[in-house]
Amino acid sequence: MTSEEPGTTSGTRRRPAWVVGSIAAAVLLVGGGTAYWASAAQGDGGTARRTGDSASAPRDAGDPSGPGIAPGEPDPSGAGVVYRADVKLPEAPASAPAYSVSGEVAEADVARLAAALGISGAPRLEGDVWLAGEAADGSGPRLTVARTAPGTWNFNRFQAGGDGAGNGAGDDCVRGKDTCGPATLPRDAGGTGGSGKPVSEEAAGAAAAPVLKALGQDGAKLDARLTQGAVRVVSADPVVGGLPTQGWSTKVSVGADGSVVGGNGELKAPVRAADQPVVGAVEALARLNARSGGGGGNPEPSGCASAVPLRADPAGGATDTVPCNPEPRPMKPPRTETVKGAVLGLAPGTVEGSRGLVPAWLFEVAGQGGAPGHTVSEPASAQQGTPGPKDGRTVPGFSYKEEDRKLTVNFWGSACSTYAVEAREQAESVMVKITDTPNKPGQACIMLAEEKSLSVTLKEPLGDRKVLDATTGKPLPKQ
Repeated sequence: MTSEEPGTTSGTRRRPAWVVGSIAAAVLLVGGGTAYWASAAQGDGGTARRTGDSASAPRDAGDPSGPGIAPGEPDPSGAGVVYRADVKLPEAPASAPAYSVSGEVAEADVARLAAALGISGAPRLEGDVWLAGEAADGSGPRLTVARTAPGTWNFNRFQAGGDGAGNGAGDDCVRGKDTCGPATLPRDAGGTGGSGKPVSEEAAGAAAAPVLKALGQDGAKLDARLTQGAVRVVSADPVVGGLPTQGWSTKVSVGADGSVVGGNGELKAPVRAADQPVVGAVEALARLNARSGGGGGNPEPSGCASAVPLRADPAGGATDTVPCNPEPRPMKPPRTETVKGAVLGLAPGTVEGSRGLVPAWLFEVAGQGGAPGHTVSEPASAQQGTPGPKDGRTVPGFSYKEEDRKLTVNFWGSACSTYAVEAREQAESVMVKITDTPNKPGQACIMLAEEKSLSVTLKEPLGDRKVLDATTGKPLPKQ
């Protein structure tokens, strides 16, 4: 619902030039995850300013050319998927590592990515988002990176701001006017126009290589089959700790002229966390089939539902209501897909209370009807849950002090629990987690808060690194 000031017309709102450019890019870059800019852009061209929220906005995870049902998900109409392996699946190792992503993104990391994207000038921090590029009039390329882990980044090389005569580019709007005619998408905006043919998969991979190298993902597995108009989208699945990943991909969109016109991904590199026991591929496949094997349909109940009557039944009980069919709706049989192999890798999950990568079996599934194959992942943890404290409880700290590598964290606790602190060191920060273990689980305890302190010895002096609380994800003030 919208409202207008009195005295204004109800015609089409004027479109700022950066909106027009974003629309042009979004039309072609939906496969790269930047289409939400076009749908979110509103407002007057004279004062409009995009916030940094776009850095953490949801990214498109789908493939427009693929089926409407995601691999591994049940068909809402009732049909499920059963995966059958036609090869011997591998056994499980004793354990496999998880990877956590925490801390803050450093300016140097943003600058390195910006340089690879052809953006000059130093990045600037606006709230919780790093911003690089973009002139005062909203023109030029724009890179946004979330300040906190995992450092979600988005890049868009959109249409220039104005034509030098005070008018917007790409439409017939006149500056200072509230309405204008229909927008016209630019025909050539650095390779984002609708004309031309997509570059080859090899050329797209070569154009994306400097970006992937800046991200530390030059060894990633590439898939450049997807095209959107004249744009080819390179999807890169990085290798972390020697393990392949699924669902942690970087997308780089390459225009018809061979330039990078869009992209998104995660900038913060995952750090190895604790190892955890894992199950073999056979058990993981059974779990996958339990979730997607056609048992989750929604057949109609055998009884017949009716609305609450608004008036009493007529005398004699005779009605003109057509009797319902008491038989349940038959379920569709699940479709069968063939697993051609499996490898132990990593997939997104929760590690130490925050987003990270957990061990997972990556199943190679054959395509059907000439379609290309795809990969389906299933978590491999033997615990069937997220590792953490025994009862899953942590408490936040409120301050810290450090002396000669001894880090002391202050927090509020209870006499009814035993507490422990652990620290995970990174180059720019130290993440501290305080676990709360009740002395007598299940028994009532007076909730009287007491100020408590716990200490841990760091491997290196704290220096200028920030101390982050694992429960809140926020920096702790120094005592």
